[in-house]
Amino acid sequence: MRKKKHLPFSPEEKFLVSSSNNIGTIRHSKLVRRIFRSLPVLKNRNYRLYFAGQLISIIGSWMQVAALAWLTLQLTNSAALVGLVSAMTGIPALFFALFGGIIVDSFSKKNILLVTNFCAMILAFLLGFLTVFGLINLTEILVIAFVGGIINAIFTPAHFAYISELSKKSTIISAMSINASVSSLGRIIGPAIAGILIVLVGSGGAFILNGISYIAVLVALLLVNTPYKVTNQHLRPLQAIKEGLLYSFRHPMIRVIFLYVSAMSIFAWSFSTIIPVMAKSVFHSDAQGMGYLLSAVGLGAIFATVVVSTFANRFSKLTFILLGNTFFAVSLFLFSMTANLYLGIFYLFLVGAGLVSLNVVLGTMVQQMTDEKYHGRVSSLYFLFYAGLMFIGNIEIGYLTDFVGAGNALRLNTVIVFIIGLFIYYSRTHVRQAHQRFLTGS
Repeated sequence: MRKKKHLPFSPEEKFLVSSSNNIGTIRHSKLVRRIFRSLPVLKNRNYRLYFAGQLISIIGSWMQVAALAWLTLQLTNSAALVGLVSAMTGIPALFFALFGGIIVDSFSKKNILLVTNFCAMILAFLLGFLTVFGLINLTEILVIAFVGGIINAIFTPAHFAYISELSKKSTIISAMSINASVSSLGRIIGPAIAGILIVLVGSGGAFILNGISYIAVLVALLLVNTPYKVTNQHLRPLQAIKEGLLYSFRHPMIRVIFLYVSAMSIFAWSFSTIIPVMAKSVFHSDAQGMGYLLSAVGLGAIFATVVVSTFANRFSKLTFILLGNTFFAVSLFLFSMTANLYLGIFYLFLVGAGLVSLNVVLGTMVQQMTDEKYHGRVSSLYFLFYAGLMFIGNIEIGYLTDFVGAGNALRLNTVIVFIIGLFIYYSRTHVRQAHQRFLTGS
């Protein structure tokens, strides 16, 4: 009787298959191959290390986001001030993101990530100890949120540029999908843990645990074996900013993506700011209920990243963007109409799936189309429009909620998002033609 031949494994696949006595079967071998086909960037050891550490850190970060929103609501009982605290983390992007891009293009991205994560760890410990000892007030929360925003304005472009450095262009959508999945897992697990910790040990315990979580990503970065690489060594700040702006806005596709991301930052992402308000005033729930709602968004986001990574080459990117936009707008509208917690969780699952699917595609398109020497500056611009303008949405929805209620505020924003999707659809031909002219130099 002839033995069946097995297809050869790569070294990474051999490790995964042989590392457990229970998965050395044909069935599990096929599963491993399927995973590597869907997410080929996982064959990269450095990428796996970095995102394992990043996952633990992001869980802690989302834990802090939820705990900080809840603490602010407890101290002030104001949706507008909850929105203001969220906005303070985004405002620095307006002033520091462009300079952050220059730093990213001028120094080793790995070293930048080590420094920014270490600074964020110290800030989390400070917030935790002030809260535990009862020394925290709104002013200190706003200052810490603002300083954290400055750190993030440097970290984020370095993070996205480092993704491109760790992966090939052919695996960038896989890398961006995993990045979104990691963020989504953090969004699921972090708020759920925060909800439990707030009940057991208070918000301060969540902040301290977030500080500890940064150790994981710092260790992972030290273990990543990449050469010291600097894209541009001697950039003049103002000239470099000008070059990055001209490159981005002369590129038709990047220009349209930036405009779209700006609108979505203001009218789409701001919904998460008032989830604590919805949990308390609409669903009549506690911190755990808030954690479940935020976690549902993350679970939907993970579902979306798997779908995008698997079917990215079978459908056009425009299809994912339009479907994601529609799913988000319709699901959030339905969420604003219900007072049932379980229905709310289900609708937020769809909200997360829609929003993250289009964001993965948009981020991938920017990374694929950008010349390497502009990666840091273009990534910083993307962050500026994504997070820097988000503070407008956070303030807008916070004040709108105080005046017309959370449900009406959400419904107004979802109508705007739906209209944006229609505009993208009807202008697609013009954008494609402009992109072709840009590529041919005509």
